[in-house]
Amino acid sequence: MSIDMAMDKNSGVVSLLDMVETGIYLLVALFLGIMALMTFFIVALDLSQFVSGASLDIIDMALNSLLVTLIIAALIQTVIVYIKVRTLDLRLILSVGLTAMIRRVLVFGVEKTITWEQMAVTALLILVIILGIWLVGDKKAQA
Repeated sequence: MSIDMAMDKNSGVVSLLDMVETGIYLLVALFLGIMALMTFFIVALDLSQFVSGASLDIIDMALNSLLVTLIIAALIQTVIVYIKVRTLDLRLILSVGLTAMIRRVLVFGVEKTITWEQMAVTALLILVIILGIWLVGDKKAQA
């Protein structure tokens, strides 16, 4: 077998695997989109309970669901960027983490038994993520 034939065979395998990978990412984006639509339905149900005279805890639940929707939307954006340019945008991933931590802080208001350790770890994670976003943004500005 000549070297050219082996190279053609390898490039065909790589091309096939690349298409499979892209297909997987498209399916992930599709399922994330379905999940985002489902969270809107959950928010609508929560708000309909609030209109019928429920407590303010319903607003917390609706806000929690909306933040989940934002997390899902950011994940979809990350997948789209990866499909387009084949690199991960670290700022997007860190933003998803920051949104998730903010959601966690808001959920603390609903939960009644939060230890100081849980609160401290969450605060530390928020600071680390903000520092990471700042560092990544600073390196992008220098480039």
